[in-house]
Amino acid sequence: MKKILLTGALFFALSSFTVQASQKITCENLKEEIAQKIIKNGVSTTDFRLDLVPSDQVTENNTTNGKVVGHCDYGKQKIVYVRLSHDKKGQE
Repeated sequence: MKKILLTGALFFALSSFTVQASQKITCENLKEEIAQKIIKNGVSTTDFRLDLVPSDQVTENNTTNGKVVGHCDYGKQKIVYVRLSHDKKGQE
């Protein structure tokens, strides 16, 4: 009986570590999926950036730098799309 309880407790403890480790991968995967959709819409990879930002740092007032296009990690992080501007004066 002790072995069953010990095995169950060990499984429960390890499963929480696995979930925490997979959350970062999930955010990165989602970020990559969003990037691919943007690229398929004709936007060059040099024209935009996707940032992972903690949700508590993103408010309605400071989204002028970018637009929230997704969230992950149970809402703890947001994916922010930032359109990059290139200075064309140096190219002329």
